[in-house]
Amino acid sequence: MDKECRDLRRKEQRTPKKPKKPPSLNEEFEEDDKENQEGGGVGQEDGAKKELFSSDEFSHPVYKEISNKNGYLNRQDLSTLKRICKAENLDSSGKKNLVIKRLKQFYKNSMLMNAGLLEKVTRGFDYLVVIDFEATCEEKNSAEYPHEIIEFPAVLIDVAGCKIVSHWRKYVHPVINPTLSEFCVSLTGITQELVDEAEEFCSVLESFEAWLLENRLGSEFTFALITDGPFDVGRFLRLSCLQNNIQVPYWASRWINLRKGFANFYRSGFRAPGLQNMLNKLDLKFQGNPHCGLDDATNIARVAERLLRDGANLRVNERLELAGDPRETKERRLQQVASVSRKEAEDWLNRCRKEITAKEE
Repeated sequence: MDKECRDLRRKEQRTPKKPKKPPSLNEEFEEDDKENQEGGGVGQEDGAKKELFSSDEFSHPVYKEISNKNGYLNRQDLSTLKRICKAENLDSSGKKNLVIKRLKQFYKNSMLMNAGLLEKVTRGFDYLVVIDFEATCEEKNSAEYPHEIIEFPAVLIDVAGCKIVSHWRKYVHPVINPTLSEFCVSLTGITQELVDEAEEFCSVLESFEAWLLENRLGSEFTFALITDGPFDVGRFLRLSCLQNNIQVPYWASRWINLRKGFANFYRSGFRAPGLQNMLNKLDLKFQGNPHCGLDDATNIARVAERLLRDGANLRVNERLELAGDPRETKERRLQQVASVSRKEAEDWLNRCRKEITAKEE
């Protein structure tokens, strides 16, 4: 709403020569939608967006109130913004622009709901499953290096509660390169003894899918994967499935690249911020050891928790394209990974919901 506030202030400071239509207050939402169409994944809540694009409803005075509130927040210093957060029982951590974003989202939803223009906030999937694989590697890998997953971690996030509720991890025994390189051991902290005693990939994948069922994911609750970038599914999971002559699981065909979601929601200035950049923006410290799969997944989950608490609606924004997609191949770092539009993401969520309903019947 920042641009809209400036428009309103300029309009109030001058006397127009002839009557003009009130300035549009929906530019922020149009911009978010454009970002999602280009492979984003986080947009404004559907109910609010629908109402804001309605010319009839747009005349409601609540929109001017929202604009004035945003203007007020823009003028405050960080210490004042943090005091406002605490008064509203909101998280007050983060850089100034993120705290402003959190407050704007909170007041926008509250004011629209109080005005009867937003019945509820749709939060998308019931659960999110964060994965961050560690794989065999050399200090200098060729493009054809056969990476094999050696650590398979998962962190479960309850979307409604905006919190981590479970962790899971198994190590994996590599077959193509069963002896880990010194570089791999040093980087990941995974010892040769751990992988020697571990099960092979297919057995670990079966155990992971059993864990999903234990948590009623896919049977009673919808869920989506979250990754830090495209490589966990687009390279590591895809290669491990190919090496074992099995198909990539259906639930892994689409996922949420958190880097895109973070950049879109917070307007962070980074096109695809890495995990450490996201943590820094949120004033969070990395917990654990980098390149430990479970620790990385836990920290990714902490960022996702904050996004959810700040009002983000996380949607799938990447998909696996095993057959190869002739479009945009020069722009894609992984030819097997393609962006997912907002419409495709909504269709995927609806499909997941329908499958749950069919199983219940």
